Amino acid sequence: MLKVVDIFYSIQGEGAHVGVPSIFIRLYGCNLTCSFCDEFLHKGEYESLSFDEVLTRIKPYPAMNVIITGGEPSIYNLNGFIDYLQAYMYAVSVETNGYNFSNIASANWVTYSPKDWDKIEKYGYDEIKFVVSKESAVEKILEFSSYKPIFIQPQNEMDRPNKENVAFCVEFVKEHPQFILSVQLHKFLGVE
Repeated sequence: MLKVVDIFYSIQGEGAHVGVPSIFIRLYGCNLTCSFCDEFLHKGEYESLSFDEVLTRIKPYPAMNVIITGGEPSIYNLNGFIDYLQAYMYAVSVETNGYNFSNIASANWVTYSPKDWDKIEKYGYDEIKFVVSKESAVEKILEFSSYKPIFIQPQNEMDRPNKENVAFCVEFVKEHPQFILSVQLHKFLGVE
């Protein structure tokens, strides 16, 4: 059984797959309590759903891309669920803070957003995303290098962009072109 907070259909607003129509499955729970978290639903009510019940809910949507998000999905061993969705030809992405990469190893794509910049993992993901504000200690991420895409994402408000952080991140990426800007397009477009 999965602790599901929400299932919805939208576009991916972040990272390498920005703009891709996707089905989002938001799971309950997180191992962290970040002050800048823009998603509080993972702390509220949830439904316990079987794999079949989740499949029944996502089948009406035309997309074949599923994004498992939270909270923090890797607090659960999701490999069986990911394998199940892949058997129905879904491509499965997971958004994680890196709590336990082995719990999501079956995913087609993993987006890693570390919250502790003093301990950044090197393996287990396909892209990395740093959430940055104008007050962030960016010297810590300047020391990080990878052959995988490294995104800088402005720390935004819950429901809209933070223009000062966006401007800071645009200038930061221009000064350090090893990074790629990811702006949370869905917040600019006003979609879920």
